[in-house]
Amino acid sequence: MKTKIYSLLLIVLMAFTNVSCLEDEYLVDWDKMGIVIELPYAKHYVQKTVTKGADATFDLMVNYTIADWRNQNETIQVGLAMDESYLGSYEPLPTSAYNLPSSLTIEKQTQLTTVPLTVKTTDLEAGKTYGLPVVITNVPNGYTKSGNFNYVVFRIVVK
Repeated sequence: MKTKIYSLLLIVLMAFTNVSCLEDEYLVDWDKMGIVIELPYAKHYVQKTVTKGADATFDLMVNYTIADWRNQNETIQVGLAMDESYLGSYEPLPTSAYNLPSSLTIEKQTQLTTVPLTVKTTDLEAGKTYGLPVVITNVPNGYTKSGNFNYVVFRIVVK
């Protein structure tokens, strides 16, 4: 009988202590958070295997975080560049093999922009893996460049 009473008291005590958690302040104030521009890939790399001479086409995507994209009433110009510091152990892709746009525009009342990025493999050596690290270089004033999703490496394995 004592065990049942102690168990009941313990359950009541746990219920009262858990209710106090409902009054905690949030760790992040999402209302004060600005719009964050990012490269929305699940991983920091996208890889394709191609036969030498065939083109590899990637989707180059840029988006931003906002509660409701219909509230975004201006276009957003996002600067892009290649940054070899993110390349790792892969061969750098020669600049003659691709045409990376220096910027992408996210149109108003949309949240994502996607353009094709084509890599020509005719001058690449078979048996090697090449990389093209793309980073966000600048965003307009009032916007924040993502600290986690500000780069992606496009990898091409040439057979």
